[in-house]
Amino acid sequence: EATVEGTPPVEFSDKLRAACFLDNKGRILTDSLLWKIDETKYYLDVPEDTADQLMAHLKQFILRRSKTKVKDISEEACSHVVFGTLNAQGTPEGFLSAVDPRHPSLGMRILSLSPDATSKLEPMMKAGFPSAPDTYRVVRKLAGVAEGSELQGRIAGETNQEFLNAVSFTKGCYLGQELTARVQYTGAIRKRVMPVMLVDLNMGLPRPWLMASQIQQGKVPADLDEQSLDNKGFQSLPRLPRLSPSAVGSIVGMMSGPLEGDDGEEKKDEEASTLAAQSSALVDGLQELQSGNKMIDSKDGKTIGQIIALPEPGTNVVLAQMRLDRVGLLGDGVWNHNNKVKVGELGEYRYLPYLPLWWPEIDRESGKALALEADDEE
Repeated sequence: EATVEGTPPVEFSDKLRAACFLDNKGRILTDSLLWKIDETKYYLDVPEDTADQLMAHLKQFILRRSKTKVKDISEEACSHVVFGTLNAQGTPEGFLSAVDPRHPSLGMRILSLSPDATSKLEPMMKAGFPSAPDTYRVVRKLAGVAEGSELQGRIAGETNQEFLNAVSFTKGCYLGQELTARVQYTGAIRKRVMPVMLVDLNMGLPRPWLMASQIQQGKVPADLDEQSLDNKGFQSLPRLPRLSPSAVGSIVGMMSGPLEGDDGEEKKDEEASTLAAQSSALVDGLQELQSGNKMIDSKDGKTIGQIIALPEPGTNVVLAQMRLDRVGLLGDGVWNHNNKVKVGELGEYRYLPYLPLWWPEIDRESGKALALEADDEE
């Protein structure tokens, strides 16, 4: 129901869903968003860096006498993202709109279906939603969502496609289904793509990770009221911080240096200046990262993760395929806030993993979504 008089309720459309394309070995070609117009017409919204490969892939499966047609309309249609509203009702002619089916934190998707519609969108939206190029990439990475070439060659289960509703375990046969189903129903998932904040070894750590480190070591944080725990007690405490993109952005901002006072003058105290210098050096250094760089634990020399998506300018959050035991989410593995990792040729950092809002609770025996117990279901 609407919470403000005159404001329509948010509706999640069944005309837009996340989808993932696999090769015959079950490896990801690309992710996409699938718009359904009717039973005979669909639009595929695909990341630019994988669109040509997907087109070539689809054409391989069109029979010569088939009535099915696939056409690239990149010169005609354009995809947009709007943050600040989840109201996709009342879409004008020439547009399609719906809340991002992966998670609402990724905004509202708009598809303009012609160059004329595209030219009208910014003037139409600028009063309430001014243009902010590149915002989507920042939010997407802070939200822990990998896209396009970042996913290529990887397994759906290790890239959280089941959490994003982009693969099905109930529909009929599809290309790559054998590996996808086998990973889901047998064995354990030992690695997953997740957001990781990299920080300087000399930086003070934000409170959420200090608490997570204590919890993983079996200690109740000193300032936590044990009476506030639910009936599961200590076991109900999250082993890693669970954060929204806005919360992560706030933490990145607080770690970035001095704030401005009411009079517009920067605070000049030594601590703030030191923090600003450390943050600036950190962010500048991380721009030298390369996709594919390994994260190696300085203590035992073992590879614990691999960078798959670089930080956006001004941020220190990467997407990495991490060993779940090294972040405390599998088996007896424990993540400690005093960790040190070597990343590529850039030297040592501390790594601060966190859980996106859209992740379910992880079963520490299987690395998959924790099934509800009978008591919870009732």
